[in-house]
Amino acid sequence: MTQRELDSYVFRPKEVPGDEIATMAGRTTNGKEMPPRLTAGNLPRISPESCQHIYENTERDSAYRQYALTDNLLSGHDDVEVALIAYRPADAPKVIADLQAALPRCTAYAGPVDMTDGFEHPKVLPDPHLGDQAVEYRITEKIDGTEGTLRAPFHFLVVRKGAVIAWFMAQGFPGEKADLPMGVINAQLAKLP
Repeated sequence: MTQRELDSYVFRPKEVPGDEIATMAGRTTNGKEMPPRLTAGNLPRISPESCQHIYENTERDSAYRQYALTDNLLSGHDDVEVALIAYRPADAPKVIADLQAALPRCTAYAGPVDMTDGFEHPKVLPDPHLGDQAVEYRITEKIDGTEGTLRAPFHFLVVRKGAVIAWFMAQGFPGEKADLPMGVINAQLAKLP
């Protein structure tokens, strides 16, 4: 799949009234390109290595787009980050399999920017039965600061539809719960081929 094809599956502003769309990687709404340059050689590394597939599942050597939907108080849902990655057809199922294998054996990991911060307590949720394969889980970010340690909740959903994998992520404030907006997720998955 080409980058242009993948970009055509991203939400347009009129499709998500009440949200602002901010491109994090890929083509922005004004046509500016923010290409990720991640390959096997420069992937962000975390510790222990067995948790790598939870943090960054694989190098991206094909079409990739990451964006955020920010609630401006009209849409009524938590902010959500979305990444769409087009793989070679034979590679996409392995991405999900690697993630499924890593989650039960990885209790905590640190990095890559600051090895004093990290993530802990991943909890795999029941199969959401979306797309061709899907994995849903919660995890907690541990942030060490001058006033002690804060823990922020995250909610992830990773769905494969053909050779495209969609990553969805919502972050909550410390002491609260993070929940992905399923209406947004179902609408995004419906746009994928």
